[in-house]
Amino acid sequence: MKPSAADTPVFVGVETSSYSGATLLAFLLNAHPRIASIGELNGLIPSEDPASYLCSCGKKIQACEFWQSVRDEMSQRGFQFEVSDFGTEFRLNGPEWMQRLRVGSFRNATLNSMRDLVLQTLPPERRQFQVLVTRNRALIETILALTGKHVFVDTSKDHLRVRALKMFSPYDVRVIHLVRDPRGVAASRLRRGVRIDAREAARQWVRLHTRLQTTHANAKSNQYIRIRYEDLCQNPRATLRQLYAFCGMDPRATVMDWHSTPHHIVGNAMRLDNLDAIKLDERWRELLSESQQKEIWQIAGALGTQYGYCA
Repeated sequence: MKPSAADTPVFVGVETSSYSGATLLAFLLNAHPRIASIGELNGLIPSEDPASYLCSCGKKIQACEFWQSVRDEMSQRGFQFEVSDFGTEFRLNGPEWMQRLRVGSFRNATLNSMRDLVLQTLPPERRQFQVLVTRNRALIETILALTGKHVFVDTSKDHLRVRALKMFSPYDVRVIHLVRDPRGVAASRLRRGVRIDAREAARQWVRLHTRLQTTHANAKSNQYIRIRYEDLCQNPRATLRQLYAFCGMDPRATVMDWHSTPHHIVGNAMRLDNLDAIKLDERWRELLSESQQKEIWQIAGALGTQYGYCA
């Protein structure tokens, strides 16, 4: 029997640049009684030490009961699972030109869709995608089963996951395009020691968000939504109501206190912050010199203005 629309899990991919508030969004959405998020579905990055890595619940991730339950449930589903390596990242084999073809953009939504259709017809590509989609589905459905929720939100920013799940899963796949002021993104990257200058940070911001706009240009309103980090921080209730509705949930539903909700978020170090209140981070105004701010706006200002930002 084919599952009804009400039974079909909803997968929501948060697509954005690093340091744009995706981890905060994961916490806020996870507090909803029907929405689950572990932050980044890709799991720990290779440089992290799983023996010392802390889950957002405060426990070492290897000792966290939730992740132990995930391991056990994955085993029941026929998959070996370790917190040190989720095995869900869409790393596919093949020559460099194929890698670029998979993750790149033709800057045209129709051409991008044609590319995806071609990839689905190539047996080696189809097999690689299906293996990873099967493992991703097992982990997503494990977490939904353990939490008793229906909507899964991923903040990994994995460029292939949303497309792969659209192509090879029965899920209702939707995208939240999260935008932050390019000066805030650049300042956060520079503050964390990323070896990049302000101009290149602005170029990368423009390239990413232009690609996301193009990729989802033909998406229906129930498949794609764009929100701003600043609006999430300054008016969280209204923004979250908008997102609940987008996820197919009643926007008037009573939402659990996000401070007291159990969270098991992996990803950005912000997961360990003591978040007593949602605060807008605009340290870029002091961290960036006047010349850096002008350089960034020179490059990103046109798109930034489109998103409602001002010089």
